[in-house]
Amino acid sequence: MEPEIETAAIIVDINDQTRESQLVEQNQREKDRAVENEVNPVFLQFSDQHLNANGPFGKRHTINSEPSPYACNRSDGILSSSTIMTISSLNISATTYSSNEQIIVTWTPLSTSCKDDFIGVYFVEIPLNTVCGYFDYEFVKDQQSSMSWQMVNLRRPLEFRYYSRDQTCLGNYSLIAKSPIIQPINYNEPTHIHLAYGDRIDQMFVSYLTNSSQYAPQCQYGLTSSSLNFHQNGTTTTYTASDMCEGKANEWGPQTFIDPGFMHTILLEGLRPSTTYFYRVGTDAHGWSSIYSFTNRPANKDEVVYMIAYGDMGLSPVEPGAKSTINRVTERVTSRNVTCLLHIGDISYARGVGAQWDAFMTQIQPIAAHVPYMVGIGNHEYDHETGGDKDPSGALGPGGFRPGWGDYGTDSGGECAVPMVHRFHSPSNGNSLFWYSFDVGPIHIVYYSTEHDFRYTSPQYTWLEKDLGSVNRSRTPWIIVGAHRQMYTSENDTIGENQIKLMLQLYLEPLFYEYHVDVNLFAHRHSYERTCPMFQQKCVSDGITHVLIGMAGQNLDSDSYSTVEWSKYHDQQFGYTTIFANQTYLHLTYYHDSDDNIADEFIIEK
Repeated sequence: MEPEIETAAIIVDINDQTRESQLVEQNQREKDRAVENEVNPVFLQFSDQHLNANGPFGKRHTINSEPSPYACNRSDGILSSSTIMTISSLNISATTYSSNEQIIVTWTPLSTSCKDDFIGVYFVEIPLNTVCGYFDYEFVKDQQSSMSWQMVNLRRPLEFRYYSRDQTCLGNYSLIAKSPIIQPINYNEPTHIHLAYGDRIDQMFVSYLTNSSQYAPQCQYGLTSSSLNFHQNGTTTTYTASDMCEGKANEWGPQTFIDPGFMHTILLEGLRPSTTYFYRVGTDAHGWSSIYSFTNRPANKDEVVYMIAYGDMGLSPVEPGAKSTINRVTERVTSRNVTCLLHIGDISYARGVGAQWDAFMTQIQPIAAHVPYMVGIGNHEYDHETGGDKDPSGALGPGGFRPGWGDYGTDSGGECAVPMVHRFHSPSNGNSLFWYSFDVGPIHIVYYSTEHDFRYTSPQYTWLEKDLGSVNRSRTPWIIVGAHRQMYTSENDTIGENQIKLMLQLYLEPLFYEYHVDVNLFAHRHSYERTCPMFQQKCVSDGITHVLIGMAGQNLDSDSYSTVEWSKYHDQQFGYTTIFANQTYLHLTYYHDSDDNIADEFIIEK
């Protein structure tokens, strides 16, 4: 019998290789037809829809709406008055701040102003004639006299500057006024506080960031907020521009790479399951955070779990969907016993803009300081073309996995996941954040990567097969897998997206079906869709339910849908999902941000 099984496996492998070749040929024919029909080249390759125009200080912009691109890009430079021609001072509501606080800037309006006059926020050392060296900006409307800024602790002195166009709005910019220097109340304020699961049930990673590595990071914790009797030290890391792979991520500047500070992580051990702990992080020398709390995960299948899941969030408040999702999820975390949160790729959309990471980590702290924030890799954290020797995933080649049938581009802005692996943590049973698994009560959760080779001979496939084969279904009756790119959607795709989708169906869907995976979560498309339990394009009673959850905030799709029997619900609205499970019952619910009402739900029972 063994030789027959072995031979059958070889036949399947050869058939799948043939199918891959057919898909590649089909892909090339579609590309050729598109060229012949003069289809926009954007259709043929990755369309960079997510270049950052938005700023980290809460200002929403559109691409190419920057202050006077013509003047900012002139080869003879920007003119600035030798003396600041102060029409009125830029007054500010405070000269010190904590992260996420608002500062109000006020002034006396000019008698006449130009439509692209603006106020920007700058490092104080940026030369006054470097007009476009800002972190963020807002155009000044006619007769406007105030604006609000949402502050981010960038660990350096800042100032606001008001620039106005010369020569009846046709000339270069002159500096009209600037504010007093503003700075953090504490340069070493513990910020970006977030949690993640460790290898064992009794472990929890607690991470935060400051401006210094002078002292060992500490966490004080206990069973009540008034008795933080336990203490644990941690480790510190950081990264610099040269640690990343290419492009914008390698360049120093306010709109590219800035010093990210020092990331501290403490591993708490010996925690009781299903027990609430209170904690704070910091040091006596540099100060302590507020006191937060978390409830450790359950140790057995008899307890229920309640999780939140989404992908493709981006930056709040500049992305309206991100703001509404953050608000809804924060409310749920503070009012319900949420076990953990799953964010399956496309996290901050920083794409080489360092300050965007500061803003994103600040925005998730109210959630991630209370529940483990478990992340997976998306194209906007990882994809790159060069610099492979710096790729923390260990993928071979200068740009990692880049088959001709895919649309793998330069979507990370050159970061190649370096900020991700320094900022976030996960169990160590796989390959860092790229693929790993963990148990939460009755659920075994597996993160895999669609940005890495997932074919039969790949290390990832070998790991996936071993991990899924080792699951004790009497201990964890549910298996949920998740990765960034979609395996199924009826939403119309580009050629490259469609090919990756078909390859995922070819290589991974049979593996998931063999090991009776219950739910496959993915994102990438900015919409929601749920399938029937299915296998190989057909609804079957013992199939996998696929759920597309890429609607967390970074804009929405507007593409049309094809009619297929296996698609049971879809829409293009901002929202999030929750997963409630005990050992015999799993309930996934999709909520719209607009009203927090249920838009779709399904139940699986064992």
